[in-house]
Amino acid sequence: MTLSQLPQFVSSLSKYYRVEDHYALIASISRDTPESVVRAQFDRDLYATAKQRYLAVKNKIVIKDKLVDLVHDEGGFTERVKMVLYFLFMFRDARYRKFICEEVGKDGGTWRTSIFRDKHSDYFAHVGGRKAFTNLRQFLFQTGIVHDGPSVQT
Repeated sequence: MTLSQLPQFVSSLSKYYRVEDHYALIASISRDTPESVVRAQFDRDLYATAKQRYLAVKNKIVIKDKLVDLVHDEGGFTERVKMVLYFLFMFRDARYRKFICEEVGKDGGTWRTSIFRDKHSDYFAHVGGRKAFTNLRQFLFQTGIVHDGPSVQT
């Protein structure tokens, strides 16, 4: 799959539905299931958002994939599940991918992590602003991809 084949959406991480809501929807899937069955169990908009962010759907069937397996294997809303869901949200949102590729990793693939110490939210001015930037920054710090403080390299 190439970047151009990935979903092209912009969506708030927590404005309407929290990641816990999406977790519950994903946890309800135990086998390949018709979309209509999943939609009937949850709010229509929650399903639409979850489909956009997390679900693999083919021929109107929600596929039991590795994400669904992980959710079931973990047996709860663990930190690991939470970080995977946040990663998928960020990865599938075009503005975050573009920011990482064009701003953070533009120096031949070397990450300019100092950008996360600066107030660099102007990149997201028309698509989420400061909140979009701090969501990405917090995710990268929490997962250990970027470290806060003097150890941050430029």
